[in-house]
Amino acid sequence: MVTTMPITKARINLGSVVKRVSLNKERIILEKDGFPVAAIVNLDMLEDIIDSIDLGKAVRTSKKDFISLNDVKKKNGL
Repeated sequence: MVTTMPITKARINLGSVVKRVSLNKERIILEKDGFPVAAIVNLDMLEDIIDSIDLGKAVRTSKKDFISLNDVKKKNGL
């Protein structure tokens, strides 16, 4: 579940906000002047996000070094 909350309210209730995020796996979007500026997520979700980003980077990097089977055959006269 995603909840929005003014950043000032989150500051005042930080302990309960952290509890909601850590125990209930809740995601909280912090707003300043009605605009989203940050998010609070539990550590497992953050690690999953980082892993996904790293995997995407690895896939893009590996594509640069990719040689197709046809290119290998041509290079080796097959």
